[in-house]
Amino acid sequence: MRRAAWLGLAGCTWCGLAAAAPATTLTAEAGAEADSNVERLERGPGIADAPVGAPVLRFGARVAHRTKLAGGTGVLALSGLSRIVGDGSVQRENVVFLTADARWAHPLPDRPVAAGLAVTAADAVPLTDSTGSRTFRNLGADGLLVLRAGDDKRDTPASLTFAFGARRFTYKPDSKFDWVGPAVNVRLDWMLWQDAAGTSSLELAGTAGVEARAYDSIALASNCNDMQPVDPAMCSARTSIQRQDRYQRAGVDLVWSSPRLIASGGYAVAVIDSNSFGQSLVRHRATASATTKLPMKLVGTAILTLQYDQFLDGLIVRKDTNAQLFTSIEDENRSSVQLRLARNVTRTWALESRLAMWRDIGGDPTTTFSRNLAYLGAIYVR
Repeated sequence: MRRAAWLGLAGCTWCGLAAAAPATTLTAEAGAEADSNVERLERGPGIADAPVGAPVLRFGARVAHRTKLAGGTGVLALSGLSRIVGDGSVQRENVVFLTADARWAHPLPDRPVAAGLAVTAADAVPLTDSTGSRTFRNLGADGLLVLRAGDDKRDTPASLTFAFGARRFTYKPDSKFDWVGPAVNVRLDWMLWQDAAGTSSLELAGTAGVEARAYDSIALASNCNDMQPVDPAMCSARTSIQRQDRYQRAGVDLVWSSPRLIASGGYAVAVIDSNSFGQSLVRHRATASATTKLPMKLVGTAILTLQYDQFLDGLIVRKDTNAQLFTSIEDENRSSVQLRLARNVTRTWALESRLAMWRDIGGDPTTTFSRNLAYLGAIYVR
């Protein structure tokens, strides 16, 4: 439902709707796409399977409700997104992705501080196969502390949110990638500038976090000799130590909003420090996007993502499970270019099209990755 949410945001921006959100919102989408690589496979020496291109049907919905609860504000959001591939040879790609997100915050009397709780759940469920492809379950719970600064008569120009909790991740095709551990995250939202009318603004968002992941598997050690290439698939050995990773991330984004243009740019870095041979890496990711009104009442968006992975053990390996984010079935952890067009048909219905391509930058020079996608669908927002 990420694209549906984007369209709803853009539509509200252009229509000049009130800033206050309704108590309950509903978003639904349905469409078809042509995907040149539905399994997201690489090509190269030793890789027998070739990418499969096929038509794909997708449909989903998201409902969110905001209410006053126990002196605070509560928000509950539920969503589901299905992806059905039109090629029987890759039925394991048929998946429905379910999410639930519940948050509650209570302001402290006479102080610009709020405390609360957050619970999240995400589950990629196979539809026509026992385990599916890249299916997972991710559960989390956090205590929240929100600090605000600024004039109460206007939108809060700055807020700082701390989240302290735990995560439980299950990778359904292979349990050796299951992990559990504590998580700490912080987010800064800062209105750097806003005009007197409140129609144009420049905002900064900064994030940082760390997770201590304890895996349901054993760490590997290198036993490569001087005559062998350093490759964990060829010269690694099991140890008696449980695999443990420290996952650290930080990022910054700038967003410019005006009546005719919404533009953003950002950079994020993630560091996985693992005690298992071949699993440590540094990921650099830069993004830029722009959304604007076009002729014929169209809204256009261009998104550019550049990603580069550095393997700290001096390894160059294929994109494996360790390098994935697992936040949705949409995520593709590679560089990409995406172009989107949308047009409101009525107050609640809109049409959207998308062209996208994914490629690798850096990595193993003997392997290549290519995925192209074209999508056309309809979105309902109420």
